[in-house]
Amino acid sequence: MKFTGTSVMREDVAGSQPAQRTAWPVRTLRKHPYLYSAVCKARLTYSRRIAAAKERTLYRRDHARWTMSPFEKGHYVRLKTEGFTLIDNFVPSAIVSAIFAKADQMFTNLRLDFQFGYSVQNNQRKSLAGIPYEQLRRTEKVISLNEPLVQIPECLPIAFDERLLKIVTNFLGYVPPSYQVTVVRDFAHNRPLESSNFHKDNDEADSVQIFAYLVDINDDCGHLVYVPRTNHYDPHSCRPRLNRDLGIAANDGRYSDEEIARYYPPETWARLRTRCGSVAIIHGNGIHKGPCWPYPGRKTNRDRTAIKIDINGYKMRSRIGPRNNVMTADQFSSLNDLQKLFAHANIREDSAGRKAA
Repeated sequence: MKFTGTSVMREDVAGSQPAQRTAWPVRTLRKHPYLYSAVCKARLTYSRRIAAAKERTLYRRDHARWTMSPFEKGHYVRLKTEGFTLIDNFVPSAIVSAIFAKADQMFTNLRLDFQFGYSVQNNQRKSLAGIPYEQLRRTEKVISLNEPLVQIPECLPIAFDERLLKIVTNFLGYVPPSYQVTVVRDFAHNRPLESSNFHKDNDEADSVQIFAYLVDINDDCGHLVYVPRTNHYDPHSCRPRLNRDLGIAANDGRYSDEEIARYYPPETWARLRTRCGSVAIIHGNGIHKGPCWPYPGRKTNRDRTAIKIDINGYKMRSRIGPRNNVMTADQFSSLNDLQKLFAHANIREDSAGRKAA
């Protein structure tokens, strides 16, 4: 999830506030796709080979650890070539139902991460604390549960499933320095908000996202749209320009459908519709949007709930904090050595009340 542009703190989310204009040097650079392509590739090379040198060595020194099965390799190849892959029926339906029931109760009872939200990140609200659920539903694009691994332990084996870890790590070519597990709910509104408009997550470091869907994903429940092969930073994929580059307020400053269609016909867009329990993996550096409700405001539209994992490489101007996921000592101990590479665990007191070192 990338928090940029304007927020949706107001009650009338159908309106649009002027988007923040891109800085002049970047705005100018994006006018020249060949030059912008070269700059993006150079920044990614720095992120992958210099900033992540230690993580790259960790991946390369033990190839046997990362050997993929034919199943894993098939999804790795699709992620590598197209920028996304969809794994149908990955999580058994009984487990999905159990997780969704707990998550739904936590969302409505406001057991939330009160700092997670576009309005907070864009300084329109200091916190989501004290705001009733129905008001959040009207005014926020997405909310997230607090300490999901501790509160819903059934998420742990899904989030650290070795098949997913191997697919992503082989795709990146290094062990990702940031791996954050969340459970999120995106609300259906009467217009596409924030990341429900076309965008790229990053132009200087890898951004990979994993979605384990807890509801059926269809036109009524917010499917994801991905433009295949736009994650390679060739000049063609660098031609579309953000609305904030063009000084246009619409689409919360992101790409309009019309701008993307100028270079990629809509019939080439991949629309990831699937059943609950399925998993989507995307390289967020490609052009995508979601959740996408094709008919905003339709009465049959429903909110989307998913386990979401954000995986990021190093940026040039900042180092990623090492502690992302709150879990108990018992949960951390249950992970094997490979899984612990991704845990970045912030250990809290476990069920026996012991304090972990």
